[in-house]
Amino acid sequence: MPDEIVKVDNSEIGGDIAGRDIDKSKHYHYSGSKASYMKILSDKFKNEQQENQQLSTFIEDLDYYYNKKQDDIIDLKTKLLKGNRQDLIDFAIDFKDRYHRKLFHYQFSEAAQTILLHLLAEVQSRFINEIYPLICRNEDPDTINSMITERLIEPIKEQLDENLLGITAQHINGMLYFLTGNCHIKWTK
Repeated sequence: MPDEIVKVDNSEIGGDIAGRDIDKSKHYHYSGSKASYMKILSDKFKNEQQENQQLSTFIEDLDYYYNKKQDDIIDLKTKLLKGNRQDLIDFAIDFKDRYHRKLFHYQFSEAAQTILLHLLAEVQSRFINEIYPLICRNEDPDTINSMITERLIEPIKEQLDENLLGITAQHINGMLYFLTGNCHIKWTK
């Protein structure tokens, strides 16, 4: 087969270039690495929105966080007072309510519930492992606040990928106080 030479001078090509058909019905996103967990959940959420799926119940693990633990029925304000954090009460109540409204808004989306469950578990785990030891050592409240931002809020915000649920730092704070109010997090030894 002889070599064929194609020469194009002074030409400009715009748009798509392909040797055959171009399928524009699907959008593909390729990256050099595996899709993140949040990316997968975000894609699932987008699909649910397009298909208008309805879910009638909370997923079981989210229900665990939603309900108060029976062995501790003290309200959020009292817990923060006992933890000597009266400075947080007004913010905590407001942020908890904002998060609760977000949770309620997405109650019929399994993907959104899974995202919120993942974030609640992250908040709880990071608090227990990185913030609670500071509380037990009677660290200064300013140090604890800084660590909440640095070790809990910022890393969780970074996980949000496309952030289709519009989760803000206030919502993450709200998750912290939601978990406190439902007895999954303690502010005392």
